[in-house]
Amino acid sequence: MNEAASTGAARPVPLATERRGDVALLWLDRAPANALDSGLIAALGAALAAAGRDAGVAAVLIAARGPVFSAGADPEELRRVRGAALPGLCLAIEAMAKPVVAVLQGNCLGAGLELALAAHGRIAAPVARLGLPEVALGLVPGAGGTQRLPRLIGAEGALRLLMQGNPITAAEALAAGLVDEVAEDRLIDRALVLARRLAGAPLVPAGARTEGLRDGKAWQLAVAEARKRVEAGRMPAPLRMVECVEAAQLLPYDAGLAFERAAFEDMAESPEAQGLMHAFLAERQAIRPPAGVAGQGAVPASVGIWGTAGTAAETARMALSAGLRVVLAAPDRAELVPGLGRIAARQEELVAAGQLTPSARDADWGRLTGATDAAALDGVDLVLVAPGADAGALGGGQPQVALSAPGAVALYPATAPGGLAEVVAGADADPAALALAHGLARRLGGRVTASGPGGPIDRRLRAALSRLIAVLEQAGTDRAAIAAALAYYGIGAGARSRLPAPPAAAADVVPACLAALACEGLRMVEEGVARRAGDVDAAATLSGLFPRWEGGPMYQADRRGLMALRADLRARAAAEPQLFTPPALLDRLIAAGRGLS
Repeated sequence: MNEAASTGAARPVPLATERRGDVALLWLDRAPANALDSGLIAALGAALAAAGRDAGVAAVLIAARGPVFSAGADPEELRRVRGAALPGLCLAIEAMAKPVVAVLQGNCLGAGLELALAAHGRIAAPVARLGLPEVALGLVPGAGGTQRLPRLIGAEGALRLLMQGNPITAAEALAAGLVDEVAEDRLIDRALVLARRLAGAPLVPAGARTEGLRDGKAWQLAVAEARKRVEAGRMPAPLRMVECVEAAQLLPYDAGLAFERAAFEDMAESPEAQGLMHAFLAERQAIRPPAGVAGQGAVPASVGIWGTAGTAAETARMALSAGLRVVLAAPDRAELVPGLGRIAARQEELVAAGQLTPSARDADWGRLTGATDAAALDGVDLVLVAPGADAGALGGGQPQVALSAPGAVALYPATAPGGLAEVVAGADADPAALALAHGLARRLGGRVTASGPGGPIDRRLRAALSRLIAVLEQAGTDRAAIAAALAYYGIGAGARSRLPAPPAAAADVVPACLAALACEGLRMVEEGVARRAGDVDAAATLSGLFPRWEGGPMYQADRRGLMALRADLRARAAAEPQLFTPPALLDRLIAAGRGLS
């Protein structure tokens, strides 16, 4: 049962308790994703201790409310490098004299999986996904994951899960030995049976499991092969994960846990992890829809596209792939037919690559209508106006959005699933068009951010970078040397973790790039193009322009110090005022003693 906090603002207790006969049920109840923060960890620890003292309790189930068991640690808990509570909770679970079963009704990730690994048994619903994505934040697990997981499933499977960071299905987890059972229905009832069965047998704590330790040579081979793959990588965390898994075989259990915790603390304080954490938080904040859009949840079922220029054909194909009905219209057949041909050609490329089945292609094509009359767009939910198309030829019945071009509301879709999509809105934006643009961008698979007039942010940053490259070339720096310097830093590297060695030109080129991007970012914040400095960083990392492990251009400016940035910009502005003249916002921030974050 949940109770309000006794002091301060009313806050629900993040844990509910229940009894089913001789089994205590502890329900994680911290919506929306049961992220493990200090409050939930403390409540769970207290409930476990109470269950341990209760002579009427034979076993404990840890379950969760909502669709997610636990998405992992709360960011504030991850930042608590020393004195974190989760390792102690996992040890307490492991040391229970009564069996503890984790009931995974949904996704179980990161710290959530570390919690489940400390239990004596695990049961999962078929929809559950299990993973340890800490590598994406430049971290290693810090609550025993690298020690308990390989003891359970072996080094090869553990290293795959740890180093790739991708979750596996419940069926895959069952095959690997990570869960004891997958239950199609009546998950709690099946978990009760498992808990009582464990209560009737000698209890084996997680640290004493030996299934994965049986083949010592296979373990050593998996470690050696993994080490070869990551030794030359840019990021330090994968190698530390390999070392932790190796330690699970070579060191006593307690020493292995201490080794892992030291590795976690080292990684948490590394520049790469700090940059990745900033990027993660900035992206999470940036993709929250603005106040006028939040909660509306508008997603068009049909889309009309007026004109075929620019990204019109590819946007139409993505909308078809997302299950939408699409009307592609152009003023005449000479423009329409090549546009339809580009859609068909791209579909055939995907079929040839095995990324689209012929039946799906045919179904998509069946939802596409081509027309040479703007009146054909009258029945759709949203009209996208391609670059150069005459919006005046359209009726006024449907919300209209400019496609990859300036407009009262403009949509710049993601070029790949999970990539950056930007919705640019002016002061006179139609609220219905704005909500539909956000909904469509999400439906097309983009991570959607909002920009003000003068956006999108990504194009502004890329334009500033292009101007800088032209300036450097004019000053005598060879284009190949510039490209090598950018590649070394990771500008434009996207998700790559292996980068070339630094060329001689990097010492001059990289600082100039960081200064130009930070200056343009400050201008966009001052102009209202970006709601906050973090949105600039999010656009830069989500688009692949800036390496995520460096956090973003505004993050780097903050790390450097704003006074140092201003002095650098002023010195560079003497030769290139258009590119480097610092905006007045920088002076105001310095005078107020504030940073960009």
